[in-house]
Amino acid sequence: MRNWAINLLAFIIVISLPACGFALRGSDSISSRFNSLNLELEQPGSELSALLKRSLTSAGVNLSPQQPNISATLRVSDEQLSSRPVSINPRARASQVEIRLSVRITLTTPGRTSTPEETLAVVRTYFQDIENIAGSQEEAQLIADELRRELSDQLLRRLESTIE
Repeated sequence: MRNWAINLLAFIIVISLPACGFALRGSDSISSRFNSLNLELEQPGSELSALLKRSLTSAGVNLSPQQPNISATLRVSDEQLSSRPVSINPRARASQVEIRLSVRITLTTPGRTSTPEETLAVVRTYFQDIENIAGSQEEAQLIADELRRELSDQLLRRLESTIE
């Protein structure tokens, strides 16, 4: 009897998940809204551009070469990576550093008005070890790579919500 109740509860939970709007990341909602996309990048060789191209391709979007009258156009400005000290230690050195990565995007779709230019940004704060400068520089590089992945994901989510 108890085993039956547990199975029934599990079945109810599984059935109710889609009803609440739950969906796994990486769904094909981008590719279902349009087939192709013109991607205009100010820095086509950057790591963020490569991540964005790979993410769009894996989502099933055809990155078409310059067909502005047929497909939507996504313009992505060059990435702006900045850092600033957040807190200072007793030796007057930065002990906590904030890294900010941002891009400006504009989406233009044929037959519809274009979305206004907006800035997408991700921010991360980390502690800087003044005794290990090489390690701190490596940590800053790793954080910048993570920020690029987060910004690419944020841009895809923004693209999904814009196209609806």
